[in-house]
Amino acid sequence: MRDIYVIGDIHGDFRLLEARFSDVINSKNIVKNDVLFVAGDAGFINSYESEDSKSKRIAQLNKLPFIIIVVLGNHENYDVIESLPEVTIFNGKCYKEDGVDVFYAKNGQIFDIDNVKFFTFNGGLSIDKEKRLEYEKQYGIKFWWPQEIKEEDFKDAYNNYFTHHVDYIITHDVPLNVFNQLLPFIPGRFKDQVCPLQFFLQKIYSILKFNHWYAGHYHPSYPITLNKITILPIGCVLKITSTK
Repeated sequence: MRDIYVIGDIHGDFRLLEARFSDVINSKNIVKNDVLFVAGDAGFINSYESEDSKSKRIAQLNKLPFIIIVVLGNHENYDVIESLPEVTIFNGKCYKEDGVDVFYAKNGQIFDIDNVKFFTFNGGLSIDKEKRLEYEKQYGIKFWWPQEIKEEDFKDAYNNYFTHHVDYIITHDVPLNVFNQLLPFIPGRFKDQVCPLQFFLQKIYSILKFNHWYAGHYHPSYPITLNKITILPIGCVLKITSTK
């Protein structure tokens, strides 16, 4: 038996992870059987990580009792992540860093976890892009990556989704119709968030049935469910299902 969870944006805050899972971390018998999906903006890998901080990060992640699958958001170091070795887990293609059970999903994957299928798609629009580009000039370190929306992946992912049955969908962003309904519940800075990714996700939403959809990105104060899509607050953990 395996429990499968999803968590909202983390933004590299390991104290948040430790607080959410402190009881399990303190257990002497950690068995990495359960799965934790991150609905974007995990922020585990950044642009300015030293070898010492990398070792500490990996040690912290290894304390968690999960196989972690990260759906990439818009605050991710795509250049480093996409340079990692490619592996397959639960029939889904990922990038994986050595020494830690964290898998960064490639775009448009279907993970088959004990016959429960999860479709994932990465990305979101950075409304803070200009500020992050200013930081790049100031510090000489990358803070923004154009891979946050990869329109070249839309067609293949659509075909992949169209020819398969899935039970759950996990993304960082949401379809356009849900975004429009979400506006009263989220910070006003997101009002100009419309982007091509939302139109693509709307296309997927419109043609196929699924049990439920989970997303992050918009930082609501509490989980909001609209049209079978739950938008998670920062660090909010929900149990999706248990498998046999």
